[in-house]
Amino acid sequence: MQEPTSAFSEPKARADRALSLVSLGLLALQAALDAPAFPKATLAAAAAAALVALLAARVAQGPARAVAALVACIVVAMRLGVVWQLAMVLALAAYAGLSRLAPALRPPEGWRAAGGLPKRWTALVGGVTPVALVGWLAFARPDLRDITGSELLQVSTPVLIAGGAVFAVLNATLEEVIWRGVLQPSLAAAWGARVAVVLQAASFGAQHAHGFPRGLLGVFLAGSWAVMLGLLRQRSRGLLAPVLAHIVADATIAALVIGMLR
Repeated sequence: MQEPTSAFSEPKARADRALSLVSLGLLALQAALDAPAFPKATLAAAAAAALVALLAARVAQGPARAVAALVACIVVAMRLGVVWQLAMVLALAAYAGLSRLAPALRPPEGWRAAGGLPKRWTALVGGVTPVALVGWLAFARPDLRDITGSELLQVSTPVLIAGGAVFAVLNATLEEVIWRGVLQPSLAAAWGARVAVVLQAASFGAQHAHGFPRGLLGVFLAGSWAVMLGLLRQRSRGLLAPVLAHIVADATIAALVIGMLR
């Protein structure tokens, strides 16, 4: 288990932890707000995230810099009003560019390692998702008209299936790079491995306030599953296993949405 590095002075370590928490809080706020309904609030959240990233670049050490920089890129990209997958692409591209200009913003070494593939654990983490998602739909009966009514989905069934496959791979990979790739190792350097799993999971859960699943129950389910993904990332020492488990979940979501449309 990775613990916070002793090379950091205690005051600076506290600053790192505080700044990382503030950044994650702003990311959760941006996810919870409906941008069209709260344009000023989401703009303020984006501005605050950018200011926190600038502050972290000046006073924090490596871990908080990486967290604050990536979060600022995500929050600003979310404010653009584009689809979530494009927002993630833009955010990661901006973060990669900033990291090239300022290497101190990079996450800890080895963050993008593929790692091993513990088959039983990967199957378990991926296998719980179809049951959980179907159960959520049956129990919560959520209003998903914002998804099912999207013009992007008004296409033929073969195109929907192909798009669902692309969505499953792309969305899973991007979200794993963000939460289990950059954020979890960076948080582990500041907080320790156990706390990092909890923090990245809470952030991932909050991101589903308006997602699939959604609402308070959806946030709880996504956050609980993100704990499993975080532990799988630790066990496998890489991103391959979490990405594969995540693809199962996103493929299930795609299949459920296509079923609603047809």
